[in-house]
Amino acid sequence: MLHWLTILIANGALAQAPPSPVEYRIQRAASAINIDARLDEPAWQRATPTSSFLFNWFTAGEKEQTEARLLWDDDNLYVSWRCADRHISAYETKRHGPVSKDDCVEIFISPNPQKVRNYYTFEINAIGTMLNRCRTDWFTGGPTWEPEGVRHRATYSGLARKDESADDREWIVEMVVPLRNFARDAAHMPPRHGDEWRLNLMRTGGKTNAQQSTFSPILPPSRSFHSPENFGKVVFVAQNPTAPQPEGKQAGGRRRRIFSGPVNAADAAVGREIYNKSCTMCHGLDGAGGDRAPALGAQRRYLRRTEDELFDAIKNGIRGTLMPASPAPDADVRKMVAFIRSLRATAADAGFEGNVAAGETIFNGKGNCTKCHMIKGRGGILGPDLTNIASERRVEDLRLALTTGRPQPSEGFKPVALTLKSGARIDGVIKNEDSFSMQVLSKDEKLHMILREEASRIEYSERSPMPSGLDKKLAADEFRDLLAFLCRQTRQPR
Repeated sequence: MLHWLTILIANGALAQAPPSPVEYRIQRAASAINIDARLDEPAWQRATPTSSFLFNWFTAGEKEQTEARLLWDDDNLYVSWRCADRHISAYETKRHGPVSKDDCVEIFISPNPQKVRNYYTFEINAIGTMLNRCRTDWFTGGPTWEPEGVRHRATYSGLARKDESADDREWIVEMVVPLRNFARDAAHMPPRHGDEWRLNLMRTGGKTNAQQSTFSPILPPSRSFHSPENFGKVVFVAQNPTAPQPEGKQAGGRRRRIFSGPVNAADAAVGREIYNKSCTMCHGLDGAGGDRAPALGAQRRYLRRTEDELFDAIKNGIRGTLMPASPAPDADVRKMVAFIRSLRATAADAGFEGNVAAGETIFNGKGNCTKCHMIKGRGGILGPDLTNIASERRVEDLRLALTTGRPQPSEGFKPVALTLKSGARIDGVIKNEDSFSMQVLSKDEKLHMILREEASRIEYSERSPMPSGLDKKLAADEFRDLLAFLCRQTRQPR
């Protein structure tokens, strides 16, 4: 969303500036979380609280603040509310009952910023009764919705009712929602670093000194919490810098050996043959997944990532599971480890042979890549920054991007052509937009802040601006060298 100051400057009205739409960065959970409405785990203590809740329609009474925090991991979204309250009351115990008449909290989640009106609601009162709705263009159920796997707890969960008490000070709601509930609308599952969703958090209800407040402001003329145009922006952060032991390190700061170097292609090829002779019954042909065990190269989080951990799991089995010990010689086990690594390896891990220096020359020259892409501060900004691309994509992903392009543009790089009422035309990519305004980066790399009412025509393109067919425009050795150069682009030395 654009800052409201931009809109007001464009309209020449600065006298009564409404509050700015808010943004929140959701960090990864740094440790395990127990859903018990206590919030005493290190993960919650390290999580950043949202900005103070806003009282959109305040008239009188005491403003009692709410502190909300969010976390995520590859499987779940975690949400907590801590509500200051001297008059706590809740009586609704029926599932999907009208909990908003009680002291309650709610979250509205829209996983796709391009379809913000596809959103999901979770509303929970102080005694733990929950109401859910799925307001999307694909849901064909009734007025309520049954999400999968949600667990939640409130301070007074289990009580038949909660009457006001002189001892009332605060109440807490804690919830975990499996991310699979949002797979129909989210761009990636699990989310990737930098992915953006839209959401709002709110608090309402209570007999005495009733509260109505939200994390993101609800701007006039809206008078309802159900106003997706007012949802705030949330950004997923893949690394939590405050975690005590970042992944890949042991106590004392000594780094674990996740990978000893690029995958040995010859070992991986032999390992594939050994694997397909002995492991397909459970893990499927080529590690694609079977009836008894998961895929070995899928896009998921793994408990065993290092070479030593993989070797131990194959050689000795995994106690308490169906994974047996392997009678294969150690040399064969290590070749199977190389094969599994090849299934999971990013471009930086896999290694790709070619003349890297020649590839850099092609990237900066004949390939015309710097027109849109930047590496280490050099190049264009119309396309994604490629400084760390080899740590984020596989070799085959990079090859496909150069040969066939992307079927759909990435968030922040969707092409648009604007015709303004003044007659001017702007061609570029959308960086941000909401119901009233747009930020467009034009092909000359100038940022335009435009009110929708200023445009007479807006033409979106569903095709990515990334050109295809570079393997046809370059000689075979030039294409190989360009790919080798991209496979070395990582922030971490290899």
